[in-house]
Amino acid sequence: MSGNKKVEMSVCVVVLFLGIVTLKIIVGVEPIIDQWSDSYVSQWNGTIVFQVFRWITELGSGSFITPFILLFGLVYYWFFRKITPALWIIGGAFLGYRINYWIKLLIQRERPSIFEAAEGVGYSFPSGHAMGAMITYGLILYYLNKEIKNGSIRLGIQIIFVSLILLIGLSRYVINVHYLSDVLAGFGYGYLFLILWIQLFNYLSKRYNKKHS
Repeated sequence: MSGNKKVEMSVCVVVLFLGIVTLKIIVGVEPIIDQWSDSYVSQWNGTIVFQVFRWITELGSGSFITPFILLFGLVYYWFFRKITPALWIIGGAFLGYRINYWIKLLIQRERPSIFEAAEGVGYSFPSGHAMGAMITYGLILYYLNKEIKNGSIRLGIQIIFVSLILLIGLSRYVINVHYLSDVLAGFGYGYLFLILWIQLFNYLSKRYNKKHS
């Protein structure tokens, strides 16, 4: 199966999942994944697990990602001398957070608990940390993979950023500022945005190259 076919299939699966979960929440039906997982959250309060994930969650916060993505854009341009991808990464990260805000306003799901110090305020669905991490670190991973040719380094980068995305999302569930369905939906919406944003970049790049060839 080609890479494009795999992406198309994954998009279909994600769209189906998001459609089901989002509709359930809109009509006030608790998703099965939340019914199963809600009882496990309280066992982590006051444990080292909670403290570790409390630190990890900061890596997906707006106060961290905003300066980080701006700095990464500068470093990317410095090393590879490509301004357009650098700006595309920065623009995608900021636009993704804005879209998450709009979705939250539309759905208006209340959080399981409020934790202001960890940005656990406002509406809950979908998780902004999970969606933002998927978009921001996913874009970084995609463009670094295009530039770095060494297979071992590329594999290391993939492991680091995929793990980071998953742990940031999971942290929101562990510290009980999101339901598990919020986190999974954040990943899903972030993935769809990531695919569309990359496809748009590739389309515009081809149009530009064709026009100036």
